[in-house]
Amino acid sequence: MKSLQGRVVCATNDKTVSVEVVRLAPHPKYKRRVRKKKKFQAHDLDNQFKVGDYVQLEKSRPISKTKTFIAVPVPSRNGKQDKGEIGIPLESNQPQEQQA
Repeated sequence: MKSLQGRVVCATNDKTVSVEVVRLAPHPKYKRRVRKKKKFQAHDLDNQFKVGDYVQLEKSRPISKTKTFIAVPVPSRNGKQDKGEIGIPLESNQPQEQQA
């Protein structure tokens, strides 16, 4: 089974986050791909995730009646740092050359 990735939609409970996983599946009659959503409860031991964070779900032993996943952080989707950098060095970021 492919690892599940999704977005945190609820983080109000202690040590638990609700993660919505979206997948594309063909419609049974029309064969067009449609979005299917499902919510999973995941264990968040340190309460580090907030609503809107992207997480990866790892299968684990049953922690409670509804929790069988552990939430793990996912690197940002575009591969850049989260500080808003676009990958182009600015003039102020370049090393200063000494004039002799």
